Amino acid sequence: MTTTGDQEAGQQEVSADPRQRMGDYQTMAVNARRKVHAALAAAGLKPDEADELVCAMEAGAVAGAHCWVEELPGCAPDAHGTVYGNGWDGAVDRALDVLVSTADNAYRQRGRARVTRSLLIGREILHNRIAAAEQAAKAGPALASSGGEESGRDR
Repeated sequence: MTTTGDQEAGQQEVSADPRQRMGDYQTMAVNARRKVHAALAAAGLKPDEADELVCAMEAGAVAGAHCWVEELPGCAPDAHGTVYGNGWDGAVDRALDVLVSTADNAYRQRGRARVTRSLLIGREILHNRIAAAEQAAKAGPALASSGGEESGRDR
């Protein structure tokens, strides 16, 4: 873990606060996903194929966490008694169920690249329309002072 002060060259800084650190990791994951997609596209892979690979890696990462949690049943401190141990094991079972569901969802999100591209294209179109409208608004007074000539496009 790299926190403020012990960061090595090329490593991104993450918060010492666990909740904030999870947000930092989510941001890094989004940025990594974009870089991996760009690298795979440059290598000639189709976006849907790249998305399949990235989703498989994300599901695999969750499966790795599942392996760690799978080791926890029966690890409750003995000093707390049987009821505590049973609750511990029940919580571990629930965590394992959540991790399986999370891995399933990560892998099911194949096709996200297509949706993301659509959203980015739509956003770019909207941005271009706004920029054109702002440019037209700025040019409007100039047209009025030059005799009010309109372009052939506006007719």
